[in-house]
Amino acid sequence: MGNNAFKINARDNIVVATQPIKKGEAVVVDGEPLIDAVEDIAAGYKVAIVEVAEGKKVYCYGEPIVEATRTIRPGEWTHVHNTRPIPGA
Repeated sequence: MGNNAFKINARDNIVVATQPIKKGEAVVVDGEPLIDAVEDIAAGYKVAIVEVAEGKKVYCYGEPIVEATRTIRPGEWTHVHNTRPIPGA
């Protein structure tokens, strides 16, 4: 199975799409399907691979980059509509 996303760091709870991913399509990293996209994901955008509860941090590069403003489901696009800057960061 061909990859359509990549994970930067083992600690990350999101991956980055390397090509458009359609709703219902598997998100594949290192040849392994991780989850199914719950909505269309554009290339270059981030998608959650685990549930991120409201107020919890989103990790990319092994570091917290933003905080969830609501629960983000696995397979959901992770962007400004469901995250905010980490207070005090």
